Amino acid sequence: MADKKKVLVIDDDDNLRTVLVDKLNASGYEADGAMDGEDGLTKALAQHPDVVLLDVMMPKMDGWEVLQNMREDAWGKSAKVIMLTVLENLDHVARGVEMHIEGYLVKTNWSLDDIVKHVEEAANK
Repeated sequence: MADKKKVLVIDDDDNLRTVLVDKLNASGYEADGAMDGEDGLTKALAQHPDVVLLDVMMPKMDGWEVLQNMREDAWGKSAKVIMLTVLENLDHVARGVEMHIEGYLVKTNWSLDDIVKHVEEAANK
C-alpha cells in the first residue's frame, strides 16, 4: 500500500482543528494539527506535508506570514496550501492566487466532507 498522504491543519480554533484532523485521519490521511502560525510553520518545514490547511487569522503569526515564510523555503516554494478562513474577502483570494495556493475556503460555506475533497484534489495534483 502506498504511504498515506500527510496533511497539516494550522488553525487556532481547537474544536475545528481537532475535528478536521480526526476527519482526515478517518479518511485515510496522516493528519496533524498546529494551534498557531508559529507552531504551524515549524511543523510544516519539519514534516513537509502533502497539503497544508491554513487559517488566516491566528495569534503569533497569521496565515499570510506562515505562507510567506513557507514560500521562502526550498520545499515550501511548491507546497500545496489551502487557506481556510472565516473571511470572505476578494483581496485575500487574489493574494492567495498570487501566492499559488490550491484554494481559498470560507469555513461557513463548506462541510467537512467538502474540505476533505479539496484536500484530496490538492494532494493528488
